[in-house]
Amino acid sequence: MARSETRTLTNADPDFYPLMGPYLSNRAVVKSLGGPVWDDPGKTWIVLLASGQVTGFIAVTDHGHIESLYTAPGHHDLRTALVKAAVEQAGDRPLTAVVSHSRAGHYKAAGFAETRHTVNFTTLHRPSRETAS
Repeated sequence: MARSETRTLTNADPDFYPLMGPYLSNRAVVKSLGGPVWDDPGKTWIVLLASGQVTGFIAVTDHGHIESLYTAPGHHDLRTALVKAAVEQAGDRPLTAVVSHSRAGHYKAAGFAETRHTVNFTTLHRPSRETAS
C-alpha cells in the first residue's frame, strides 16, 4: 500500500518549487482545470502525496478564494476531501471559488452554493461559519 501524506506549503517553503514546479502552467494541468495554475504570494497549498508522488492539490488565497483543485489521473475521488481540507485551512471566513462545472459538486459537498453559471465555469460562495449558523 502506498504511503500517503498531506503537506501544507507556501511558495516560501524550500520544498515548494521542487514539489509543485512541475504542475505550474503544465499543459495537462491547465487542460484539466480549464486555466493555468499560478503561484502567487499569499497562497497556501494543500498537497496530497502517495509514495512521494503528488496525487492532488488545492490552494487557498489570503483573500478567501479557493482555487486550483487538481487531482492526478485515477485520483478524482480525492477532490471532495481536498476542498474540505481547504475550507478547514481557510478558517472562519467567507469563501469563493470559480471552477469548471465538473468540479462544482465537490465544492457543494463542502458547503458552497452556486451563485453564477457560465458556459465553462461555475462561481460558488460559502459564507463564514458564523454567518451560516
